[in-house]
Amino acid sequence: MADEMDEIISEFVTEAEETIEKIDPMFVELETKGHDKDILNEIFRGMHTLKGAAGFLGFQQIVDVAHRSESIMKKLREGEIALSQELMDVVFQSVDVLRSLIHHVKLKDGVEEDISGITGRLDLALDTAVSAGMGGAPPQAAAEESIPPKASEATAQDSSSVSQEQQPSQSIEVAEAKHEEKQDKKPAKPASAPAAPEDTVQQISKEKEVVANLRVDVNRIDKVMDLAGEIVLARNRLLNLAAKLDASYSGDKNVESMLETTAFLDRVTSDLQLAVMKMRMQPIQKVFGKFPRMVRDMSRTLGKDIDLEMFGEETEVDKTVIENIGDPLVHIIRNSIDHAIEFSDEREQKGKPKKGRIILSAEQKGTQIIIEVADDGKGIDVEAVKRKAIKNGLITEDEALKMSDDSAINLIFLPGFSTKEVSTELSGRGVGMDVVKTNVAKLNGYCEVMTKKDVGSTFRISLPLTLAILQAMMVRIGEEYYAIPQTMIEETLRVKKSDIKDVTKQKVLTIRGRVIPLFDLSEILGVRNRQMLDTENRYLLVALVGDRRFCMSVDELLGQEEIVIKMINGIESEECGILGATITGDGRVVLILDLAVISRNIFTTANK
Repeated sequence: MADEMDEIISEFVTEAEETIEKIDPMFVELETKGHDKDILNEIFRGMHTLKGAAGFLGFQQIVDVAHRSESIMKKLREGEIALSQELMDVVFQSVDVLRSLIHHVKLKDGVEEDISGITGRLDLALDTAVSAGMGGAPPQAAAEESIPPKASEATAQDSSSVSQEQQPSQSIEVAEAKHEEKQDKKPAKPASAPAAPEDTVQQISKEKEVVANLRVDVNRIDKVMDLAGEIVLARNRLLNLAAKLDASYSGDKNVESMLETTAFLDRVTSDLQLAVMKMRMQPIQKVFGKFPRMVRDMSRTLGKDIDLEMFGEETEVDKTVIENIGDPLVHIIRNSIDHAIEFSDEREQKGKPKKGRIILSAEQKGTQIIIEVADDGKGIDVEAVKRKAIKNGLITEDEALKMSDDSAINLIFLPGFSTKEVSTELSGRGVGMDVVKTNVAKLNGYCEVMTKKDVGSTFRISLPLTLAILQAMMVRIGEEYYAIPQTMIEETLRVKKSDIKDVTKQKVLTIRGRVIPLFDLSEILGVRNRQMLDTENRYLLVALVGDRRFCMSVDELLGQEEIVIKMINGIESEECGILGATITGDGRVVLILDLAVISRNIFTTANK
């Protein structure tokens, strides 16, 4: 019985957290749009469902807060009170308290907070709003609202909630029914009343929805993903062996049967990989949803007028991205609000719109996920960055003179680069940027910064679609073999040695009328490559990392292969440009190169 109750409480916590996540940004949208009945209905249903479930399970503090917020939403929905900033402030505080109370239930720590402050503020806010709406008459409606809705009304609302959200389970519905039965003072519908045919159809449909959605522990999905990765490695090995057998025993019936079987296994493995990957995918709305509230609160605190626009919330990303991308985005957006976007009077003096803008967007480009945070603020003062870097001993004055703006801007990603002094001098753009760099690197991605003084800045984060299995180009450099993620490779070429030119000590290659810098991977990696010097033809990879396009020379192109990334303990990609290792189809253990880090290092060196 205890295990069953634990399961019910666990399910309640999950659904309660989802409800809060869903309605929190709706409050910001409501405040922006003004009275919107659809939004009010959604918020009201969420609060009502949360209140009912909490009441059944005995979480009275959650009931007390949710019920008061629900009452305010109902009055707003019915036009009995007016929407005001002061009213929304209190409602936002109630959401924060609910989130905290739910967290205590999740931890099972038995902690009860003092909610008298928030309940008092909610009651006062409602009474004040009702009095204002009635021209100062006694808030009789507020007193009547202390009685929960009729059971029949609650059932109808719950049914609508289930059909729209497709998330509350039968346990929540039972919880609400019992809670309403305990408090409702009006007679309920007779038990003997026959159900209407359409009600029966809706109930069957609702039960099918519940069955169609199954909650699975994320650790189980991770285990399946690991096993799928091992199957990919085994598949690669079998394909390699089958190809060798075919070369040695071409025409043998058993070998032909083996080739057919491995070809089928290849297709099934790819389908399995895709299916498991989709199981791990979630809409990035789970991360984006908290930012409207954050922008709203911070801008009000600072006395700034800022709009947040979001695009691509439906873009699906790996669950690991959801878990790790939140902190980098918080740092970037917080700095945009606090330091980059000017106050209204300063913006008007610069000829800018009075209201500042932050644009948060996400989209999938091929096998990459691109997340951008753009603002129309001050931009980054490159010279201020250089001065601080010199002061901290990171670069010399001579290096600063030769350093390009791109290289200088990348200095903000160094740990501890920014201090309070720098925050005011260069728009605070270094605060927490090392956190951005570290978290993005963990996701095998990279971050770029584009900025223009008094126009604004854009932070672009590029991440692989999947973090466990990816397409890679296998190459040989000297006697060593490496894997390079295909997402960053535009094309492969074979050129003559005479096609390579030297311009101011930098090798370049002209491709379709465009001059592109060329680097030797053997020199970058410190691998001896004497054969390369005497070879007439060169094999090249044309890479595109952000806005940087460049060529890399290798000894041999071995072709594409689907690889599984294995992390190597003690190796940091940011230091050596190694993402991890993998096992190839012929059984070799090869290192996977991180072109984002390599490109940053080679361009920084080239610009010194």
